[in-house]
Amino acid sequence: MPEYEVELFREEGFVRKKCPRCNRFFWTLSDSETCGEPPCEEYSFIGDSPMRKRLTLSEMREFYLSFFEKRGHTRIPRYPIIARWRDDIFFTIASISCFQPWVLNQTIDPPANPLVMSQPCLRFNDIDNVGKTGRHLTEFEMMAHHAFNTEDRSVYFKDRTVELCHSLLLELGINPEEINYLEAEWSGGGNSGPCFEVVVGGVELATLVFMMYEDTPAGKREMEMQVVDTGYGLERFVWLSRGTPNTYEAIFDYLLSELKREIEVEEDEEILSEYSRLAGMMNVESKADLNKLRRGVADRLCIPVNELIERISPLEDLYAVCDHTRALMFMLNDGGIVPSNVKAGYFARLLVRRALRSLKALDLRIPLRDILSLQIEHFKGDFPELMENRDDILALIDVEEKKYEKTIIRGKNIVSKLDEELKKEGKDMISTKDLIRLYDSHGLVPEIVSEFSGLRVEIPDDFYIRVAGMHEKIEEEKTREIEIPEVRETELKFYEDPYVKEFKARVLKKFNGYIILDKTYFYPEGGGQEPDFGKIDSLSVIDVQRVGNVIIHKVKGDLGRIRENDLVKCEIDWDRRQQLTQHHTATHIINGAARRVLGNHVWQTGAHKSEELGRLDLTHHSRITEEERKEIEKLANRVVSEKRRINVSVMDRGMAEKMYGFRIYQGGAVPGREIRIVDIEDWDVEACGGTHLKNTSEVGRIEIVDTKRIQDGVVRIEFKAGKALERYAERRRELMERLNIEMPREDLQKISSIFSVPVEQLPKTIERFRREWKQQVRELKNMERMLSNLTGERYKFSDRYKELPSGDPLHAYEQLFGEWKSQRKEIKRLKKKIQEILTEKLNERFRSDFIEKEGVKIVKELCVGLDVKNLIEMAKSTVKEDSLLIIANKIDKRANILVYSRSGFNAEEIAKDLSKRLGGGAHGNRNLAIGGGSSTRIEKILREFEL
Repeated sequence: MPEYEVELFREEGFVRKKCPRCNRFFWTLSDSETCGEPPCEEYSFIGDSPMRKRLTLSEMREFYLSFFEKRGHTRIPRYPIIARWRDDIFFTIASISCFQPWVLNQTIDPPANPLVMSQPCLRFNDIDNVGKTGRHLTEFEMMAHHAFNTEDRSVYFKDRTVELCHSLLLELGINPEEINYLEAEWSGGGNSGPCFEVVVGGVELATLVFMMYEDTPAGKREMEMQVVDTGYGLERFVWLSRGTPNTYEAIFDYLLSELKREIEVEEDEEILSEYSRLAGMMNVESKADLNKLRRGVADRLCIPVNELIERISPLEDLYAVCDHTRALMFMLNDGGIVPSNVKAGYFARLLVRRALRSLKALDLRIPLRDILSLQIEHFKGDFPELMENRDDILALIDVEEKKYEKTIIRGKNIVSKLDEELKKEGKDMISTKDLIRLYDSHGLVPEIVSEFSGLRVEIPDDFYIRVAGMHEKIEEEKTREIEIPEVRETELKFYEDPYVKEFKARVLKKFNGYIILDKTYFYPEGGGQEPDFGKIDSLSVIDVQRVGNVIIHKVKGDLGRIRENDLVKCEIDWDRRQQLTQHHTATHIINGAARRVLGNHVWQTGAHKSEELGRLDLTHHSRITEEERKEIEKLANRVVSEKRRINVSVMDRGMAEKMYGFRIYQGGAVPGREIRIVDIEDWDVEACGGTHLKNTSEVGRIEIVDTKRIQDGVVRIEFKAGKALERYAERRRELMERLNIEMPREDLQKISSIFSVPVEQLPKTIERFRREWKQQVRELKNMERMLSNLTGERYKFSDRYKELPSGDPLHAYEQLFGEWKSQRKEIKRLKKKIQEILTEKLNERFRSDFIEKEGVKIVKELCVGLDVKNLIEMAKSTVKEDSLLIIANKIDKRANILVYSRSGFNAEEIAKDLSKRLGGGAHGNRNLAIGGGSSTRIEKILREFEL
């Protein structure tokens, strides 16, 4: 109780009461005995706002920020909705997320103290309720004022926080008797403290949290920093000010008016108002809850439930579209997210597909990009950055909508196959597990599955909450742990002067093939950059790692020559260091170029710098085209030729974020109070711990040698610079001599892409494809002969492949690969045709042309050129009870044996016997066995084989 007694309550005469319905304590000036929060009381503000004025989102936000500015708070700009400074969450889920962990653990100072902000946030834990309950949103703004109290500086805590909140509500015209402060306990992230939930008219407008305690196994312990963590829901304040039936009508009026014009929707304010009032009284988590809500509203209004659903469902879909498109606008604007199946991109795709599903339900034929465009137009005044990124945002939505259209086209076939599989298993329903798999693997929303499937489909009420929950946790990267002896920190000299090649240092420890020096210029592996090599005295340094603040050097040679406390001469393999540094600086240059060519959504997701190759993985929705590759390379080399300065400095984290924004975290979250900033003049700025050059001209020419799409929403750029590029160019010249061709490197790169191998592997690869082309022609001819024998008809598929493609190298190799693919496709088709004919033939033979032994029907069959898969499918389609099938399958000089038994005869024993006669072996079980050997005498052995 003392934790909840504040000065304002004493001065104003607030009374502490216990709600008879929920048993919670609350403070109030009113005569009411209940706490005022649903389900204890219904909303009382709908149609009767307790505020003085109707305010928009923009007006309410400004009112709030100005109010606190006038009272000594510094206004700070919003943080990105993508939590780039964190490695434990994808999105900013509350305003306090912006200051975790670095401010709260006192690694850095807050940007201001006290401060006020309005922070866009994203949460997916209630996504299935969006549009239905009248109050749930995925994207919302948390207005907040924060104060950080330490031993050195006490700002304010409970008394002032409650006083400020109360004054704000009074200034908005709210009667003090309508304000209730509900006592609650907050906990999260190992911290806890008392809090007040501030309720007006049934709506929880704000939460005032007082972080006071650290939760330990021994109990609560006071935190060193005590934090005022408040959260005021901007949308709820606007809803209260307008008194509309639900929050969506209050905050999305500008968009709803446009969309409602496009569809025939019968809007009844009385229905909406009753719906919201009753929804506020319930925790709508399941379909049963939703049905109960709808029945309750229908009873109140004396209308049939079906009529209510007909009127309310279109609006629920409209509300979901409004919410999801606003959330997407912020997600795609804030950079580094491409809708995909992985990480944060998963949630963007989830929103896109739910929005498209709602538009389909409404039969509203408006491209999603048009709705996003309206959202951007509306919010551009408050968030001018939206206009800067408008084209990029809309392009991402366009691409994702087209991908979804393709998914729908493929979906019918995917669902049909699943139906067949489930029917074979005797099932008549698609399970939730299957629905989740179809969504996660194929992007099919359950409503589409239900439309395509002939089976029963029951969609869980919390389907999207479930799939979102499965992807919210960020997987921790596994790192190898090396135990080291206790020793003082290593002086990291490689940052002081990255151009030092030789130095002397003292040996502090040696253990398990490692040496620890008092100082080192050897760069340890980190940030995707491979470690330095070199010498410590006569020992070769073959690896360098960082363990905490200690650098360990793995050496090769007789460690007994070196003793602890020796002063040793160290020499860095300078050619390797120089090459790694060139590739690292080139990575930053290419990153900047890719962002300018592909769009602001480009963000680094991974990188690796070795001696021979640099690799950069970036968020992007499509494969990089040849034109885009050329433009990125051209821009990168322009930056090299312009001899731009590269400034490396160590900065206070807060100052760096303020100066350069959160795009500095290209390589992920960086720990510590101070961070190392690499600034390529007017081109690219990143927090980076790698080695870098002083000027871009030192990188030398950059060449992008390959680009590829490595996963959904991520592309890879592989490049070379410096001596690595010189060696590569020399190998390319040698390669063209070996292939006896002369062509531009772009054409050579195209050929490399055609065969999906590095340029240096082309001679071997081309030879293999030529060999396989000829081999497949022979195989086609065998298939033709077999088909002719089976049908009596003549087949000439192989005639189109009379000779290997020749002429212009690029055209010839394109044709070679194309024909090779066509041959494989044709062979597969012919094998399937032969399989079908043979299956018919075998069925006939089991009826009239079999050997009988011990009551078992036995059939022996010789085939040519089929796959084992064909043989198994044939066997399973033909062998019935008390039957045995033996197939010999000839493929050039080797043969397969397949035995399938549904009788007392043991398939494995028979297969082993036959295979032994062919000089081979077999494996399997008593029902199915596969073997093989030489095909030299296969016809004779099969003919003479008897059981």
